[in-house]
Amino acid sequence: MNTNYSFERRQLLSLGTIIMLAPALRIFPAETAAIAGRATWLCPLAAAPILIGYMHFLTKLMACREEGENFQDLTLRALGDKVGKVALALMSLWMLIYSGFVLRSGVDRLIVTTYPNTSPTSFTLVMGFLALVAALGQPRALVRLARMVRPVVLGVLLLLFVFACFSIEAQNLIPITSADIIPTLMGSAVSIDIVSCSAVAMCIILGAVRKQDGVFSHLCLWTAEALLLLTLLGIAIVGSFGAELSAVLTRPFFVLVKNMVFFRTVERVEALVVMLWLFPDFLLTSVFLWAGQYSLRLLLGFNAGYHSNRIFDFGGGRWIIWLSALAVTTFAMKLAPDALSLELWSAYIIPAANLSFAFLFLPLIYIIGKEKKRI
Repeated sequence: MNTNYSFERRQLLSLGTIIMLAPALRIFPAETAAIAGRATWLCPLAAAPILIGYMHFLTKLMACREEGENFQDLTLRALGDKVGKVALALMSLWMLIYSGFVLRSGVDRLIVTTYPNTSPTSFTLVMGFLALVAALGQPRALVRLARMVRPVVLGVLLLLFVFACFSIEAQNLIPITSADIIPTLMGSAVSIDIVSCSAVAMCIILGAVRKQDGVFSHLCLWTAEALLLLTLLGIAIVGSFGAELSAVLTRPFFVLVKNMVFFRTVERVEALVVMLWLFPDFLLTSVFLWAGQYSLRLLLGFNAGYHSNRIFDFGGGRWIIWLSALAVTTFAMKLAPDALSLELWSAYIIPAANLSFAFLFLPLIYIIGKEKKRI
């Protein structure tokens, strides 16, 4: 349990915004365009009611935590020692797998867009080591980094949206008819996956934030911001390429950037944008690596909140952090040897696991905890 309140709620929401961009640029709007077609840009709006309801649930769930508790501590208290440890084991497995997948996905995008025909091993090892360094510290370093890069990332993103307006064609976005209602609702699942996963990521490091009122209103505003970004992303990409082409492009956002010309003179800025988007991948990888090792240390009975400024201090089970980073890096290097396998993980396996964790695992913990009157 952590009692060091090292950052504020607004800083944590900044982290949520940045890490949300990692899956957003990976699967949106390509996956949504395959389902909803030209109505892709309406899918985030269709997801709003479900996401607002989910934020209300998260508010109630995390209101049950005691001061200094992360979600993992709350889980152990809600489920009891035996069942709680099983839940922590499953949670650790999911978090480390997801961390490895994000690491692999980020390295793949860097190679394909900027360094073709380069082995991913060196990039994976470097990013894995950086994630290890981040996990050896406290989450406040990640939160403060997100707070610093947020204006830059969003500023660049909004600037790209402005220049994308010159290539948008109205017939790619409208008209919207009654036949688009069902596909739009189905396509909203992608937006729900992206936003809910980021919200859960904020919960798993919430122990460093003091309990306060007004959480639901802040989460609603953050959700509105996230959905607005997804809507603009859908308008820019589908409006420029059309739904059919957007659905088959592997990285439509970076294809859009590659084709942009700024002020008729500046071209080829995609390398700079790709490098900038390493921040969301790094932060998301590090957050889930930190959360995974925290769950394992708590599961094995160590003081998971123990922190040291010395890298090679193994007290409190800190050796588990090294093993977790090794597992994540190894998994990232072995995962998806070809593009088709990585697409399978990105489009189906990871979203299904995220939605199951968010909408089945978490509510089950809340229900059991309330039934047993432990929370």
